[in-house]
Amino acid sequence: MALKFEITKDEFEQLDEGQQALYAEHGEGYRLQVEGIDPADELKEALRKEREERAEAKRKLQEHESEAERRERERLEKQQEWEQLSRTERERAEKLEKELGDLRDKVANGERTATAEGVVAGLIDKEATGGVQRYSLLKKEAMQFIAHTPEGVKINGPDGEAWDAKRLGQYLSETYPFLVDGSKASGGGAPGSSGGGAVKTSIKDMTESERRELLETDPAAFNRMVAEAKSQRK
Repeated sequence: MALKFEITKDEFEQLDEGQQALYAEHGEGYRLQVEGIDPADELKEALRKEREERAEAKRKLQEHESEAERRERERLEKQQEWEQLSRTERERAEKLEKELGDLRDKVANGERTATAEGVVAGLIDKEATGGVQRYSLLKKEAMQFIAHTPEGVKINGPDGEAWDAKRLGQYLSETYPFLVDGSKASGGGAPGSSGGGAVKTSIKDMTESERRELLETDPAAFNRMVAEAKSQRK
């Protein structure tokens, strides 16, 4: 009878001693000891385990890469959300700052205008002939000397000296007598008031009635002559 390569314990016990000597225990049975045949069970088992370990490592690597990708995607999303939020907050802050700046300018200009109007109101009767135009011109001149500071409205003279409203009104009366009602610079004593109808080339050479007539009939010429008088004083 041919010998089997692997046998069970029961089969091993049925063999005679000579045949049993050809076998060696292997696992739960016996294996024929034959030279030249290498079943390499240990190698096969090692290879099997290695394949399984490599497959498991590959699976874990894929899971790790997927988790890393997910974290990276979440990080980018959060970063993008933060950048968008930061940009929105920055734009909101800039808009608010501009609105506050506009409001501050509006308040400052309002206080400057009110101060200028308070000064000019005591110098010109807006109901008189050409009063509205002269009031507007003189208020514009007054505004140049009025500034708004963190401490409030300040009035400074041409050389930077501190003035009050009364001093500014006096300066305007002396500098622009042809715009002020009842100015001592106007009337028959003014230069050029005599003479038989000579053409006046300077507003300071005109009487108050002539200035008012020119303002009513030719406002552009009146404004031009006012500007010329102002430039001559510089």
